[in-house]
Amino acid sequence: MTVDIAQATPTKEDLFKKAYTDIITEPFEEKYEDKWEEDAYWVAVGTFKVKSKEIGYEDPFEVLSKYGITSFEQIREKLKGGPPACFRSGWKSPVIGTAIDTVAVIAPLEHVNGPKYEGKERIVVLDFWATWCPPCVRAGPELSDLAEKYAGHVAIVGVNNESMFREKDYDLGKVKAFLEDNKEGFRYTVYVDSREGHARNSVYLKTGYKAIPCVIVVVDGVMTFVGPPQEAFKAALEEALVTIPVSGE
Repeated sequence: MTVDIAQATPTKEDLFKKAYTDIITEPFEEKYEDKWEEDAYWVAVGTFKVKSKEIGYEDPFEVLSKYGITSFEQIREKLKGGPPACFRSGWKSPVIGTAIDTVAVIAPLEHVNGPKYEGKERIVVLDFWATWCPPCVRAGPELSDLAEKYAGHVAIVGVNNESMFREKDYDLGKVKAFLEDNKEGFRYTVYVDSREGHARNSVYLKTGYKAIPCVIVVVDGVMTFVGPPQEAFKAALEEALVTIPVSGE
């Protein structure tokens, strides 16, 4: 079942989270380290406290504590320190340029969707994702389009791991049900990682990228790109296609 979030009525906590994002986090995302604005931050904290009360929370940490946030000083330190290196402009994964056996990576995994991966394509895109990740779900249709457009030339292989960052039940049925409910968006090859996290541990964690979706472009057995499936990924794929053009081009 697909839920139209745009049509849903926001809850009290939804409004609180939006206020937190709009007032506290987004205005300071690009102002870390030497760009930090101390006075502006504390003004924003005051504004957020007022907004929190308007929404119905006298103590904003009634909600924030659920996420391990215990003080505005803690938030300040995180924002002032800036994002992890992998989210900063110009970052490149330490695994770029290293060899990878994609067949060996996929072999222990459970096939749940699309054609099985046999390792025939010279260009491979590994897509690490989870059903609970909204950006992963949004990326599905575009990756599906690419898989169909370059079928037989570029292999798009989804690697699902529900326990990518925290332990969750290993439930193949849940993933299969999700794919059935979202079959229009997920039309490409998908495997579910092993209970032990074979693909996560042997590949994803070594990339240094700390979010999903995470795509890895592999050209002739060498990793050439690691990051989100956005503009830089598209450029990396286009570069690979120039190197190894589709037959007939």
